[in-house]
Amino acid sequence: MQSQAKGINIIAIIAALIIGILIGVGIGYPLWHSATPQQTSYIDKIKARGKLILGTSADWPPFEYVDKNGNFAGIDIEIARRIAQAIGVPLEVKDMQFSALIEAVKNGDVDIVLADMTPTSEREKVVDFSFPYYFASKGVVVTLKTSQISKLEDLYGKKVGVQLGTIQEDYANQNLKGKAEIKTYDKVYPDMVMVLQRGDVDAIIIGEKIAAALVTKNPDLKIAFTIGKPTAGAAVAMPKGAVDLKILVDKVIEDLINSGEMDQIFLNETLKWLGGS
Repeated sequence: MQSQAKGINIIAIIAALIIGILIGVGIGYPLWHSATPQQTSYIDKIKARGKLILGTSADWPPFEYVDKNGNFAGIDIEIARRIAQAIGVPLEVKDMQFSALIEAVKNGDVDIVLADMTPTSEREKVVDFSFPYYFASKGVVVTLKTSQISKLEDLYGKKVGVQLGTIQEDYANQNLKGKAEIKTYDKVYPDMVMVLQRGDVDAIIIGEKIAAALVTKNPDLKIAFTIGKPTAGAAVAMPKGAVDLKILVDKVIEDLINSGEMDQIFLNETLKWLGGS
């Protein structure tokens, strides 16, 4: 009788455990379903709202700025428009301080950020990034077409112009200080272009994308040589886990790059900013 009672107790315990599990997940609800909840589509949210909200800091031409007509313009704005078109909704731009953009994505105030933002390990902890939409070196050396400068050593003993607060200024200080006369300027255009054309400096070191537009606009200038190896310039920031949005944005960027349209956007928007559409 004692062994029979123990058997009954074991059966009762097993039955209780089974009932508890069923109550915990819901009677008749498959156990595997609770481990993989259905994922909400971020793109569906955007479509339901009826607009794509872009976060940017419109004080960084030619990537993003406010034009003379009071409209948002620039490289990043045009790329954002292409993303909105791919989703099938209009674009709304929210202008804010650069330092506030990551928080805006985290809080759901914006859907994407385009602000010439470089992906970093710290930023990637809280947001997802698209495939980079451009790669660039640390800069290029621009000279008059008649110049014989073609390498770093050719700048020794020369006057070299750089823009204040840029990685090009850092490069010049690290590699040319004491070997060349480094002159600093607030603006690349028109300030640095004018002093180069006037002969006040022998060369200027500026960003690669800006340089490409400047030599197109000014046939008397040329890119003498490039400094540094290409690295990821910028990417689109998005909410963490917005998988379907990231897939779409990556596809838009990939198509623009492969078709050559991305290069054209960079050139066209930079020329607009320079005043030569």
